[in-house]
This record gives sequence, C-alpha cells and structure tokens, in this order.
Amino acid sequence: MGLVRILLPLPRAAAKWAPEKGGPLLGAALSYCVTPSWAGLPPPSPARRLAWAEEAVEVYRSTADTEGLSRALALRAHALLLSGRFEEACTAATAVPEASPTLTAFAGDVRAQALAGVGRAEEAVPVAHACVKAYRVLPSPDRRDRALGSLPGALRTYGMVLAAVGRREESVAVYEECAALLAAMSLRELAHVELVRPQVLSELVGVLRALGRHEDALGVGPEAREALRGPLAWAVPEIVLPLRVRLLVDLARCHSATGDPAEAGACAVEAVAEARKPHGAGELTSALDCLAELRDS
Repeated sequence: MGLVRILLPLPRAAAKWAPEKGGPLLGAALSYCVTPSWAGLPPPSPARRLAWAEEAVEVYRSTADTEGLSRALALRAHALLLSGRFEEACTAATAVPEASPTLTAFAGDVRAQALAGVGRAEEAVPVAHACVKAYRVLPSPDRRDRALGSLPGALRTYGMVLAAVGRREESVAVYEECAALLAAMSLRELAHVELVRPQVLSELVGVLRALGRHEDALGVGPEAREALRGPLAWAVPEIVLPLRVRLLVDLARCHSATGDPAEAGACAVEAVAEARKPHGAGELTSALDCLAELRDS
C-alpha cells in the first residue's frame, strides 16, 4: 500500500492524458489505498482515506466499470465511518449497489456500525445479524477481497450492537464465538483481522462486568491486555489507547467487586496514566471517576 500511495501521481497522469485506460488504473490504485489494512505501515488518516475514496468514486463514475464503482462507493462509506460521520456513512452504505456477495456483506457491516454510532442500535441488530449470516456462507475470499470484512469482524459488530440494546447474554455468546474463531486462526489469517482481536476481548470484558460476572471478566483480562500491546498499539494508537483505558477501568471495578482493592487501585492508576496520553484523553473523565470511587470506598 505504501508504494502505491507514493506512485499515485503516475496513474493520475495516465488518467489525465489517456482517460480510457488511465481512468480504471487510477480508480484501482485509489481503491487499493483506501482498502482497510492494519498490517505493515500505519494506516492513512481518516481525512486522507476519505479524500482518496471520494476521488475513486468520481473516477469510476466516468468509466463503464460498475463493479469498480460499487467497490469505491462501499469504501467511501467505510471512510466516512472511520471519520466519525455516522449519518453520512449510513446513507452511503445503503446506497451501495448490489455487487459481489463479499462487497454487499462489507457494506452491510459498515451500515450496522454507522447505525450504532448514531444511537440506532435497535435498527443495527438485524443488519448485523444478516451480515454474520452472509459471511458464514461466503467462499474463501480472493486476495483482492480479503480485506473487505470478515466473519470475525461481523461477529464483533453483532456482539457490540447486542450489548448496546441490553441483550448482554447473547452478546457474550457472540463475542466468545468470535474469540474462539480468532484463536484458531493462523498468523497469516490474523494479519487481515488483527484489530478485531483486541476489540473483541476488551469489549467482552466490559459486557461480562456489566452482567456481574466479575471472575469471568478477570479471566479474559490478561489476554485482552496482551492483545492491546505490540505493533498494533504503535500503528493505530487512536483506536488502541481508548480500548486500553476502558479495559483497565473495567478490570479495576472487577477487582474491587471481588475483594482485591490493591489490584483495583493499580489498574485505576494505570488507566489514568494511559488516559493522560493524547489519544486517551476522551476516556480521562471515566478513569478519574473510577480512581476517585476506589479511593473513597
């Protein structure tokens, strides 16, 4: 992906001087740059990703490549989701034309996450469930489609929206299925879904805590903490750091509930320290509240 980004001026020039051949080449290059990827180089900023996606859509609109246009529209919806523009992402995902089953499932997953992002989790539940069903029967994707969603990703979305509507026991079952699926994957397979693992494990801890299953949550804790370390924390700190803070707060409350105030305090102090870092600032209030409550108890 990094090399394609660097060489983008070449297909842009080709599209300008020979639109019939250069247009599809530029559209493919832009789509490649926008396609989700968590391995290797740090991903581009949401703003840059969205700009490339918008350009890809415009390029494909001037060609006869309907499949390429559908792909670009789905990637644009995903870029809007990553930018936090959930209403627009929902509208964009709904407008993606029927294309390959993989692309349709990917657009559905984007729509489910966008619906949850605007507080419409009840509407998101059937959409997320349909995506899980679709991914279960999809054949092994080819190299080009491997980054366009996955069964673990769809399960994570489904577990998340179930938790959001209060169906926590069902959410736990979905998260546990996803965690088991990830645990059985090879390193090569995990490279395409590596961000899903820390999300699933940390969110599972939170749902177990909400159910009062503190010992179970603490049992998942070490694996969740391990998943939030390493290269991923360096590549996407804006995603990993808030997850780590929320996980530490959940673990602190679980340790407190099970009669281990020392470990609870240590987790809360670590949560505050992590939340004081730039990408953790949004979780600072929660971490400070947790620490204050533990010290007052």
